[in-house]
This record gives sequence, structure tokens and C-alpha cells, in this order.
Amino acid sequence: MITVCIDANIYISGIAFGGKPLKILELALNREFHLVTGPNILQEVRRNLLGKLDLKPQRVDQFLSDISDVASVFVPQGEVQYIEHKADNLVLELALIGGCDVLVTGDKKHLLPIGSFREIQIEPPSKFLERFKS
Repeated sequence: MITVCIDANIYISGIAFGGKPLKILELALNREFHLVTGPNILQEVRRNLLGKLDLKPQRVDQFLSDISDVASVFVPQGEVQYIEHKADNLVLELALIGGCDVLVTGDKKHLLPIGSFREIQIEPPSKFLERFKS
């Protein structure tokens, strides 16, 4: 089973718009892969779902609880400084300390252009979902 870190933008897109990001969240909740996350990602998701999407706090907290129940949670310490964007360095570090095979993101500016980071494949949702076609 592969180990995967899902970037905050995938969670947010999945809840807001559905589509491929939602399919990835469903796979995670169904334990189709080993999920890794951290407080940095969960806090960003919470902040955006409440602030930008104006979802009810109870719904957001239940979703984050469901994610935390199926994930291994690690806390990045800020030791990775690979790119300029500090928050994305924390995501890279989280994927690294979580032993991830894949980081799924929609970040076309900072993360996707890297392609890979220390054996971790960085993929958009469409490429990641190809692994689950039957």
C-alpha cells in the first residue's frame, strides 16, 4: 500500500467543488492508501473551509476528525528549506518524515514544477488517480 500526503488545496477543492479531489478524499477515507497529514495542513484546510467557503464549524470539525482518524499525523519542524515558499517547505517535510511515496497537490506554482523530492513523487490529482483505475 502506498503512503500519500494530500496537500491542503486538494482537501479544499474536494469539499468545495467535488471532482477528482473529492475522489481522492473518498479513497483516503476508505483507506485505499496510507494517509499522512499534519497540523499545518489541517489548520490551513480548517481556516479556508470556514473563512473562504463559509462552511459550518461543526461540519468542518467532523470532516477533519474523519481525516485524522484514518491518517498518521506528523509535525514538521521547519527543517526542510528546499523552495522559497515556507508553507510548502513544511508540506515537503511532512511528506518526508511521513515516509510518503506520493504528494498530491494542485499547487502549480511551487510544488508541481518540482516533480519529485527525495524519492517522493509530486503529482496532480489526475495523475494520482490513474493508480486506482481498474
